[in-house]
Amino acid sequence: MERKISLRNAGNFYYIFDYDRDIKRLIGFFKLQNRRYISQILGDLTGKYLREIIKFEKIDIVLPVPISIKRKRERGFNQVEDILEYLDIPYESVKRVKNTRPMHQLLDEELRKENIKNSFEGSLKVRGKRILVIDDIVTTGSTVRELTKILKSCGEPKKILVFSLAAAKTAVNNKVSF
Repeated sequence: MERKISLRNAGNFYYIFDYDRDIKRLIGFFKLQNRRYISQILGDLTGKYLREIIKFEKIDIVLPVPISIKRKRERGFNQVEDILEYLDIPYESVKRVKNTRPMHQLLDEELRKENIKNSFEGSLKVRGKRILVIDDIVTTGSTVRELTKILKSCGEPKKILVFSLAAAKTAVNNKVSF
């Protein structure tokens, strides 16, 4: 079966792949088995779409979802930052101040919301800015929703959009909004 790669949009949410078994394995190898070369593969597959969004939406700030200090020490890198660096796309940062349980261990949406609650802090100047939050996978949207709360508390952004490599059917079917 040949897989067609295309940019998909659901409101303020862009994504490329359905979060299926193959993509789950690929991202798992990348994040959990320290196969950093996969950032180049994913960058090559998604870079043109990411650049299109940045240009079309007139993005001022690109913001990868941060990982905790503990997870960064364990893994050695933030997978989204690795892709952005490979693509030479500048980005800003906020801090993840809470060591959360890995979201793939939590199947219930309410547990995910509680797990990620109050996890971020930052002081970006976002007033009137168009922001693109980037994550590798969006399943329920809990992480990016929590991150957008921080962004809104930093000022009044003009627009917040989300780009994800992969989206779960629950995110797309429920028309997750941020």
